[in-house]
Amino acid sequence: MSNELQQQPCARCRDPDRVSGKAPLTLAEAKPGRPLQVKSIEGGRSLCARMAALGIYPGVELELLCSGCGAPCLVKVRGSTLSLGAGVSRKIKVAQAL
Repeated sequence: MSNELQQQPCARCRDPDRVSGKAPLTLAEAKPGRPLQVKSIEGGRSLCARMAALGIYPGVELELLCSGCGAPCLVKVRGSTLSLGAGVSRKIKVAQAL
C-alpha cells in the first residue's frame, strides 16, 4: 500500500464534528473515570484498521482508566483493558458519552 494512501483517513474515521465547529478532546486530554465516546481517529488507514481490530472506532464507548504526561494511557473497551501510546491517544478524538 502506498504511503500516501496510508496517510488518508478512511471515511468512517473522519471527524463529523469538524464541520459543525464542535471540537472533541483527544483521548490524551480527557479526564479519567468518565464514559467517553469515540468521535474520530485522526490517522491513516493503517492506524484506523489497527484501532478497529482492538475495538476502537467511531461510535464506541470506552472508559479512560488513567493517562498522563506523555505516558501510555489505559482504556477499558468492551470489557478489555488496553494500553495505548501517547502518540496514538493524541489521534483519538472523544466526547463525553451521553
